[in-house]
Amino acid sequence: MAPRLSVIVPIYNVERYLPACLDSLAAQTFQDLEVLMVDDGSPDDSAAIAAEYAARDERFHLIRKENAGLGAARNTGIAHMSADAEYLTFVDSDDVIPPDAYRLMVSSLDETGSDFATGNVFHLKGERSWQVPLLRMLAGEARKRTHISKIPKLVADRIACNKVFRRTFWEGQGFSFPEGILHEDIPVVLPAHYKAEAVDIIGEPTYYWRLREGESAPSITQRRREPQAIRDRVTAVSMVSDYLAQQPGAEFAEYKRQYDDRVLRDDLRLFLRVVPDATAEFHEAFLEATNRFLDTIDPKIVMALPTDLRVQWLLVRKHAMPELIALLASQRRKDPVEVSGTFRKYASFRTLEESGFELPKAALRIDGDLGLRAPLRAATWRNGKLLLSGDAYIDKIDMSAKRSSLKVLQLKRSGSRQRMFLPAKNVYRPETTTDSGQKRYNYDWAGWELELDPAKLRKGGAWREGLWHVGINVYASGLVRRSAVWARGGSAANFAPYQWLDDDFRMLPVVERGALKLRVEKVRALITDRRLTADSVEIDGELRTDLKSGETLSLRLTNAKSGEVRWYPIDVGRTGARTTFQSRVPLADVVLLASEDVDDHAQPERRLWSVALLAKSPDGTQRQFGSVMRDGLADLSADVPESFGAAGANREVALISGNNGYLKIVGRVRRAVLTSVAVREGRIAVGGRASRELIGSELVLKASNRFDERKASVDWADDGTFTVSFDPSVMGGSGGVPLKAGRWNLLLRSENESVPDAEFVIDRLASAQFPLHTELGGRRYWFESRWGDFPQLNCRSELTDLERGPYRMLQLRREVYEPGREQPLRDQVFFLSYNGKQYSDSPRAMHEELLRRGSDMKFLWAVRDGQVVLPPTAEKVRMWGREWFEALATSRYIVTNGHLPEWVERRPGQVIVQTWHGTMLKKIGHDIETLYFDREYQNRLALEAKNWSLLVSSNRFSTPILKRAFSYDGEIQEAGYPRNDYLYSPDKDKIAAKVRESLGIPKDKKVVLYAPTWRDDQSHSAGQYLFDLRIDLEDARRRLGDDHVLLIRRHSNVVDAVPGAGNGFVFDASEYPDIADLYLAADIMITDYSSVMFDYAHLKRPMLFFTYDLEHYRDKLRGFYFDFEKDSPGPLIDNSEDLVSAIRDIDTVSAEYQERFDRFHHLFCDLDDGHASARVVDRMLEQAKEI
Repeated sequence: MAPRLSVIVPIYNVERYLPACLDSLAAQTFQDLEVLMVDDGSPDDSAAIAAEYAARDERFHLIRKENAGLGAARNTGIAHMSADAEYLTFVDSDDVIPPDAYRLMVSSLDETGSDFATGNVFHLKGERSWQVPLLRMLAGEARKRTHISKIPKLVADRIACNKVFRRTFWEGQGFSFPEGILHEDIPVVLPAHYKAEAVDIIGEPTYYWRLREGESAPSITQRRREPQAIRDRVTAVSMVSDYLAQQPGAEFAEYKRQYDDRVLRDDLRLFLRVVPDATAEFHEAFLEATNRFLDTIDPKIVMALPTDLRVQWLLVRKHAMPELIALLASQRRKDPVEVSGTFRKYASFRTLEESGFELPKAALRIDGDLGLRAPLRAATWRNGKLLLSGDAYIDKIDMSAKRSSLKVLQLKRSGSRQRMFLPAKNVYRPETTTDSGQKRYNYDWAGWELELDPAKLRKGGAWREGLWHVGINVYASGLVRRSAVWARGGSAANFAPYQWLDDDFRMLPVVERGALKLRVEKVRALITDRRLTADSVEIDGELRTDLKSGETLSLRLTNAKSGEVRWYPIDVGRTGARTTFQSRVPLADVVLLASEDVDDHAQPERRLWSVALLAKSPDGTQRQFGSVMRDGLADLSADVPESFGAAGANREVALISGNNGYLKIVGRVRRAVLTSVAVREGRIAVGGRASRELIGSELVLKASNRFDERKASVDWADDGTFTVSFDPSVMGGSGGVPLKAGRWNLLLRSENESVPDAEFVIDRLASAQFPLHTELGGRRYWFESRWGDFPQLNCRSELTDLERGPYRMLQLRREVYEPGREQPLRDQVFFLSYNGKQYSDSPRAMHEELLRRGSDMKFLWAVRDGQVVLPPTAEKVRMWGREWFEALATSRYIVTNGHLPEWVERRPGQVIVQTWHGTMLKKIGHDIETLYFDREYQNRLALEAKNWSLLVSSNRFSTPILKRAFSYDGEIQEAGYPRNDYLYSPDKDKIAAKVRESLGIPKDKKVVLYAPTWRDDQSHSAGQYLFDLRIDLEDARRRLGDDHVLLIRRHSNVVDAVPGAGNGFVFDASEYPDIADLYLAADIMITDYSSVMFDYAHLKRPMLFFTYDLEHYRDKLRGFYFDFEKDSPGPLIDNSEDLVSAIRDIDTVSAEYQERFDRFHHLFCDLDDGHASARVVDRMLEQAKEI
């Protein structure tokens, strides 16, 4: 039998990821497919892996060809399709397909006859998966037989791999992929969108798009600063634009206009953003390619763009690259745009004015950009009235006073001209300015509140069903703006509760397509009970409306994201005056089972079915009744029965209603249910219930945007209920400090590693307990409900709302720092170590030296987010708080090992000591010349260095490097490193024993410290770098575990977990305050290119260098200051097996490298003798006297 679906998989250099990809295809629930694996001349073992799949599964076929690129490989696959295949799809060989993807898409096409189906896409990176932001328009409800003309945002849906095409459509249009260029999807996918008669959209994730890590990064779609990348992208978008231009009719002319506009806003804007960091070669290619595209479009499109983007493209048109770079750099810094004019508003860009570059006045018109932002903050009920609270401000228009604006809410009844205008109360809300993320405009009085009595919506004293749209009008600075009140994301305002108006009617605030509406509805079907049995879901209810003659009643389940619909019979009866009903849904229809062969992170975590009743008349007319849960019924969940086998393990079925009260059936990964939350005796107390499989689990608080976990013990009852309490004000760091500011998720973690972590959800009867606001240990904590039923602890910053954000930073700089410079200098030392992250390093050593001298000066210490425990001799200064600005202005001495803000200017009589934080192997500052580096950093560094009074050099080798790399012409003191004095302490053995004891390391085991640096090109997001651990921990534990432990110290820029930490062999020491203590505790050091090698060398202990990416790091990222391969003080090892062997035989290895170690020690440890702190402190005090 011929396969119905052909899956085409081009393969090139993906041996690391190919098995996961092919496994996911083999595991598809839609089995009637063929997998055409096209080996595009791959140089690695990918073809051999593919051949194994072809040998064991007759649906898999390997096709070999010479390398010609992705487009050619796909075309080859198309040529090898089975003659009778009805559908075709494409998969990139490093990606993963969730098990149900092709079943959902093919079923939809079979039903609708559409030309192709497109499905939602998630990113996959390591153990994380998340919605692809650009394709968020696919993430909502499934839509059948739609079109790009109806959903213009589909212009961003330009990849081929999330689609299943009907073969007759593909061949009828003569589609094939262009060859020899990148971005080959665009010239095929977008014409397909425009030429299709109809398209189906599947909201469930149907594709997991991998973002590569480690040695495989960056992938071809991540190399935007390469000249060929911009040439190929322009070629691709031009092919689409030209295609649309060639089609007849006004319809396609409009499509072309919309597409050209999107290209400038999206496709090519991605390349605009990297212009400041790119090479001259890229600049030349960028101007040539983009102007080639701009030559073909209507100039009115450019003039209709938002002002900042309009100006950028006009500079491109004029080939004004210096002015463009300056403008983009200014916008990256979020420099303010000044607005002038009374009735017509114009923008002023500082960089253009400084350069003298002139644009037509019309190009600077900004009226259209001054839009109204009207987010809803809260929608709650009090004494039967709806309390609405939100913000409303016009971009770039100050609202700094109570009477800055007039705000009026408007309610409009859908399908009617009826309107209601309600004046809102202006509210002082300084966090609005903070949250706006800009530094020029004040929106402190943008807040508003309104109390709405639902009775105002009655007519003739009676309730009537209807939908009311909620808008707001704002009058400010001569402008009038109108907007819907909107809510987005997980905010509780987006999931407001309903309120019963009487026995039959209720009001439900709803958010549809981001806009707030108020729905008044009559409840016609009330769920009075529900049960989960071993094989079914049983539902009882009462019908609150009479059935018409001949009507039959059915229960309908709808999966909104997939578009699937299922029907079940209903038994109707009578109970007194009410019509009752019962229905039964087989459990097999709603369970969500796992697929054994698919990556856990590429499997759906839940599938939700909404429940409704449908009354159908003999003539075919239908009436739908929503199923509202009776008040007082809790949510219900149960593990998937064992009868479903291993696929049902750690899964459950739940009956929930959420904020809107409608019954929903959910198949999902097992959850813990929160049933109560309160503050008791200075702790947050949580109660809940969970599967008996989770009894004995501990509570884990997990940071939502980085790796950071904290644990608390749980009190369990035999029935699976539990209680737990914790104090977040002392759970951070290595203990005694607050949790870091940000959002924290709650999990239950079992000791059984085969049981996955269980996230929490909130029972519907506990939702009224949220939000919980409290203050513990002087910090604010908000326990919030997110996404309707997801509990999250929001640990607030210790900074106030008048200290956070760019606007407040600039305000404090002007109100505190600048006036403070006019005040007399104070005899105090302000220490900053790693920008407030630690009490450590050379600043600590200098502080302790001053204490030894009995100095009577005041010692201030910068502390970021309360995360540092200070000795009583140092006074805490909150990083970025009001006192931080004051300390920078008034301290006679400032000692730092990192950067100061570029606006800090050393005043007369002030001494700024820059100790830096490591001897350099890898290039720094102005010596870095790679594409991955931020050029703005070098400009800021040059300004900063001019304000240093003294730069400390750790050795004579570093002195000329420091002067050049920092562009510094001031005084350099060759003193050695104050931080290394610690390594010469006569008590170092006692310190080492104390450190080992505090970490729980057995006395009889050798300590191997692994302290690698971070990789500039491997990040989760800006400033959050991944931990690419290449040590085979299982092999290391097997061969070393009897007499060694592995102590791992992540770089402070790295946010991932340390795998295996806590297992008795691996210890995570990333939170330990000062790495110098760890040096003393370690018998062996493993590093890579980190400066720790220069410090650890003072102890004359063995070092190993795990340099698995040496060529890439040296040649592509940073570059080195000396021949590391020739002069390293220990072996360079490129694989884990040899690394473990070297540890096992460390005495032999050390002897072999002793001569090189001695040379290294002589070169880099030439100045340290345990007294560097004294020398630097002496010079610091002398400088103050000289001034």
